[in-house]
Amino acid sequence: MRKLSYLVIGAGGTGGSIAAFLAKAGKDVTLIARGAHGKAIQENGMRIICPSGEWTVPLKAVEEKDYEGKADVIFVCVKGYSVGSIYGCIRKAAHENTVVIPILNIYGTGERMAKDLPGIRVLNGCIYIAAAIEAPGTIRMSGDIFRIVYGSLDGNVSDPLLLQVKTDLQDSGILPVYTDQVRRDTFQKYAFVSPMAAAGAYYDAAAGDMKRPGKVRDLFVSCVREIDALADAMGIPFPVDIVEEDLKIMDGLADDCTASMQKDLKKGGDSEADGLLREVVRMGEQYQVPTPSYRMVAEKVCCKME
Repeated sequence: MRKLSYLVIGAGGTGGSIAAFLAKAGKDVTLIARGAHGKAIQENGMRIICPSGEWTVPLKAVEEKDYEGKADVIFVCVKGYSVGSIYGCIRKAAHENTVVIPILNIYGTGERMAKDLPGIRVLNGCIYIAAAIEAPGTIRMSGDIFRIVYGSLDGNVSDPLLLQVKTDLQDSGILPVYTDQVRRDTFQKYAFVSPMAAAGAYYDAAAGDMKRPGKVRDLFVSCVREIDALADAMGIPFPVDIVEEDLKIMDGLADDCTASMQKDLKKGGDSEADGLLREVVRMGEQYQVPTPSYRMVAEKVCCKME
């Protein structure tokens, strides 16, 4: 198969890491990046700092208005509240066979995007990574986990282009999961990031506090269990003991790691609190599943935003 061209929209910890790892493996990738971060990448490449070491790779980075190409695969790595603002870029960059893979924290983003982008193939996806911009042109990964989950709602896992994506990700040191159960598997990721954001924001706590017995860990586990009950009610039960699985993931994070929602709340700007907190309460009402822990967190955290 011919070499695929990749466009990564969003240059934060998620998108920047994807683009850097693809570029290091010699893949054709362009990163949409703005401001000082984008300029630093253009001039010096992307620097990645992770537990196993650090390295810098030359990386094609442009502002949205300056991208003139067509991409075979578009990874959408912006925050949930910014998705609508990048539709123009997606339409401009897509050709008739382009595949869009959103890997946001908010569950169901791909299905919502597909309705807004008729004629463009949008999958569902998510990512497991703990990474953030440390300085312009530099991203620090707080753990070695780096996994991208993606798939189509029809369960097909034999699409040649998507199999090539799987190979390209493997070549780049990213663990790919091309799944036939994308609703379940993206909800399973949500069952980690949402409770982490909830417990972290409620107690102003970090991963280290969730590793140790105590009130922060107890709230994290309680939130995980509420989403586990939702998964059962929605007919997409998790194939693992989700509490045990999430605590294992938590143990692999640096003690000072926090969810991106928590970082955004501290900055005082937009955040994904509605999609990560209130949405669980709404789903609980829809499926008649009690969500007392999420109600408690949403009442405290979301009230501060208003």
